[in-house]
Amino acid sequence: MARTRWVSDTRPPVPVPASLADAVSTGKPFAGADALAAGLVTRYALRVRYHAIFPGVYVAKGEPLTNWDIIRAVGMWTPSDAIIGGWAAAYLHGETSYSGERVRGGIDVFTAAEPRPPRGIRKRSLRRPVPDEDICQIGGLRVTTPARTAVDTARWIRGEDLRICVIDSLCFTTGTSLDAVAAAAGRMHGLHGASTIARLLDACDAGAQSPQETLLRLRIERSPLPRPTSQLEIFEPTGERITIADLAYASAKVAIFYDGRHHRDPDQWRRDLRITARLTDLGWQVVRIVKDMTSDEAMRHITNAYTRAQNRPRA
Repeated sequence: MARTRWVSDTRPPVPVPASLADAVSTGKPFAGADALAAGLVTRYALRVRYHAIFPGVYVAKGEPLTNWDIIRAVGMWTPSDAIIGGWAAAYLHGETSYSGERVRGGIDVFTAAEPRPPRGIRKRSLRRPVPDEDICQIGGLRVTTPARTAVDTARWIRGEDLRICVIDSLCFTTGTSLDAVAAAAGRMHGLHGASTIARLLDACDAGAQSPQETLLRLRIERSPLPRPTSQLEIFEPTGERITIADLAYASAKVAIFYDGRHHRDPDQWRRDLRITARLTDLGWQVVRIVKDMTSDEAMRHITNAYTRAQNRPRA
């Protein structure tokens, strides 16, 4: 695979396949044979102005390419039975915490065909066909569904916590339930790692909005504290919703928030202050965890808040 200039591409665009003529004129990936047959390029131009990033698939020399461009180019190279999976599928489904970077390490393709994949493509040989329930289409490409993608990406990486974070991230991003992931894992019975992922699902939370939130929840669950409720809605006495706590102990009135980067925005920061003030007025212990806190520091704040709530005189 020729050297490719990547550009910042943190969120996938809506995939709109360009026409062959558009792809050639803008330097995006195109099938060389099709462009020659259509008279859009000459063999001399193909050799001088373009280079092959995969066999038979060309782009303009020096053209920076996004993740979507590379995935589309892979789709042009792959056999007709191919299914895009792994991090590339996660990226196409909109997962943003991991896939944007990891897809650059190589694109996974399920196929029963025999061609040797070029550099940049990992062929995942099929012991049995991917079930129809686990295949969808995005931008003209056959792609594993979010549930199947969650199982695959998790089983192909190491580390229990990372696997849980990846499953949580894909489920939250795509609105996929853990039941759907369990069903996909069940259809993969006998495949390497599928049963391991199925056993992890009890520790997952499809409502977790970030890997940091997932890691915080796991740390709490492994402590002497009881398991918190995730994504708890908290209301005014009038019934108007005040906020949704990332994690909470409803009966003890402890609300825990993981404040990520977007909470540094001045408007969001002011909203957070108002929410904290209102919850405090209503008798809640409010804990706000930020990135720079150590794990021990975060747990100390949460434990102290829970202890204060438990020792509070009851009305």
